[in-house]
Amino acid sequence: MNDKLMALIESKILPIAAKIASNRYLNAIRDGFVFAMPFLIIGSFILLILNLPFTDKSNFLYMEWYDNLMKAFKGNLVQPFYVSMGIMSLFVAYGIGYSLAGHYQLSSITGGFLSLFSFLLVSAKVEYVPIVEAAAKSLLVEADSYIPVMDIRFMDAKGLFVAIIFGILSIEIFRLLVKKNLIITLPDSVPPAIAKSFVLLIPIVVVIVIFQTINIIIQKGLLMMIPELVMKIFEPLLHVSDSLPSIIILLLVIHLLWFAGLHGTNIVDAIVKAITLSNLAINQAALQAGEPVTKIFAGGFFDSYVFMGGVGTTLGLAIAMIRSKNEHIKSMGKLSIVPAVFNINEPIMFGAPVVMNPVLMIPFIGLPIINATIAWVLTKLNIIGHIVSLVPWTTPGPLAALLATNLNIGSMILSLVLIFTSYLVYIPFLKAYEISLEREEANNK
Repeated sequence: MNDKLMALIESKILPIAAKIASNRYLNAIRDGFVFAMPFLIIGSFILLILNLPFTDKSNFLYMEWYDNLMKAFKGNLVQPFYVSMGIMSLFVAYGIGYSLAGHYQLSSITGGFLSLFSFLLVSAKVEYVPIVEAAAKSLLVEADSYIPVMDIRFMDAKGLFVAIIFGILSIEIFRLLVKKNLIITLPDSVPPAIAKSFVLLIPIVVVIVIFQTINIIIQKGLLMMIPELVMKIFEPLLHVSDSLPSIIILLLVIHLLWFAGLHGTNIVDAIVKAITLSNLAINQAALQAGEPVTKIFAGGFFDSYVFMGGVGTTLGLAIAMIRSKNEHIKSMGKLSIVPAVFNINEPIMFGAPVVMNPVLMIPFIGLPIINATIAWVLTKLNIIGHIVSLVPWTTPGPLAALLATNLNIGSMILSLVLIFTSYLVYIPFLKAYEISLEREEANNK
């Protein structure tokens, strides 16, 4: 049975997974999100700090000084959130162009700027508008004066799919023009920085002609902007992605890839981030407006309730390994426990190993699905808090759950309970693995 399983994985799953892992577009999208992540984390923490549950006088957590501070300065203090999470699509668009251009051996920097320009071209209208007195005070301008205003409604998560699509298209146009030598080249005596800028002139013109034509047709024909049309197309996907079946499917794919020895998290990260960041932005907008938060699969949902110790909820396995009587397993447990606390589990994946280990396969794949199901149901029932903040993935699970849910104690307790239950579930399978190792050692003597 084990040999058949391994043969199936090696012959069917590995070739497909390898192709997916090397896909240039998925890698570029993943890189775009990775580049943007520091800004998004800081912006999320600022929103969290400004919306702590300390302003309700009927709540025992009420703090008068905090309530007064928020009433006086919240509008000013929230600005870093608006220029990070609020314009995340700008960061992602640049990152995608930078990465994909580098893949094609083009200038990464100019590719990043071309991608950013393309996104702005179809997503951000600029108009001169009169400023009313209330807004004039905030913007520090005279009332009724005309100033250029850029529409940034689609620069947050609502523009992510546009940033991905037009970021990739712009670089493909750039690559095609370079391949056909339809670019302006300057003599070698010209400084490289200036020469690179001239290379981009014709691609910019082509991008303007193509994308603006599409933009005008959609605006005049459908009376909407491109991001609005794209959101309508992808809205069913976002709705379905918040369901429990979609989460289970994603977890199955991630863990089957990991079991085959491939970094499943990185391979599907582009898809997961597009969904979770979009849902996180919806939750944050609701939090900021004082409305009910509804999205479950948002931000670091996996990090808080599933990936404690890394994929497979392997922190529980690391704890069980430390208590093992087998010297090899015990030593690997000691080596893996500290990284596992911070959700780094490569030592345990390849040292135990978990990869290609049919004995540990069942809990490795089954536990994350069980944990996600429990967390999804409890969040749906509002027994634990919804994710409203983005936390670094290396944050230990219980702490990540606490911070991500605006200090919801129930979320932290659930994460701790799931770690403990994962430890209990892994124990019998680890003992079976110990027996198989002892038999193997006996046969080799």
